[in-house]
Amino acid sequence: MHPLPQERPSEPSTEPSIDIQKVQDAAYQAGYAEGVEETVASQLPPYTVLPDIGANEVIAAGISAYREHWLQLLRPEEVHGRMAHALAVGQPLSVVRLGDGELLALAHDTVLPLEEVRQKGRFLSTAGMQLPDPQARDMLADSLCMAGIIGIPHSRLPTFQGLLFPVLRYYGLSYRSLTLTTSTMNYALHEHGLLQQLLPGKRLLLIGNRAPELANMLLASASLTIAGVISPVRGFSDIPRVMQEAAICEFDLALVASGIPAVVICERIASQLGKVALDFGHLADKLVSGEIPYAR
Repeated sequence: MHPLPQERPSEPSTEPSIDIQKVQDAAYQAGYAEGVEETVASQLPPYTVLPDIGANEVIAAGISAYREHWLQLLRPEEVHGRMAHALAVGQPLSVVRLGDGELLALAHDTVLPLEEVRQKGRFLSTAGMQLPDPQARDMLADSLCMAGIIGIPHSRLPTFQGLLFPVLRYYGLSYRSLTLTTSTMNYALHEHGLLQQLLPGKRLLLIGNRAPELANMLLASASLTIAGVISPVRGFSDIPRVMQEAAICEFDLALVASGIPAVVICERIASQLGKVALDFGHLADKLVSGEIPYAR
């Protein structure tokens, strides 16, 4: 259709675009810096100041005083070594990861009231968790107890470590009895070139909504062996079907990118099928999109 005579083509907006996320991040950093400095000031005796020493220096000195309480996490080369050993000798091993989604799922109606979790976890429905779901929550907790290596967040913010340790206490898990690494271990393995060492020669089972695209990318980039693809994964209710399909596939290593249900799927692949499984997470999306290249 042609525009009527009185109509004029719309002109591009001259309003400057605003990167909301960038503004939020800057505001957070500014507020954080001020808050830390004020916290240091609040710990000084009345009518006392601490010149020429920043809050970061004070925190570093204070952390050193707590060295005996430090909890060492597995490094990328150690996680790789354990996975490589399990694959070599045919032992089961699950590597799962806990982010804010998994922790909020575990916390709803246990550590936190349901409505608070709904407010803090508006994204949970897109990560495979519909609230409330006590059955899915309990499945997640059971798999957490059984997992071989658990990635935990480095962040101490309220929905990360602020939830992690209360959640572990609620479910009767001692963090010192668990084998722990970082929740970004999927990325770390790739960044250190360890994932690229691990995958060749293995029969790979890819699980998740983007598993077909990931399979194509891996075949094109590295000529890896794709033993099977299970897609899509529609939340916790789909786990039995996923496990049935996995059970009839001949594979060595499963890469699972299916949101929060990935924890349960990875653990069950190890405990029920005797295989090795890695919670692959959003690394799958970034590899498929090309944001992160497979080869380093």
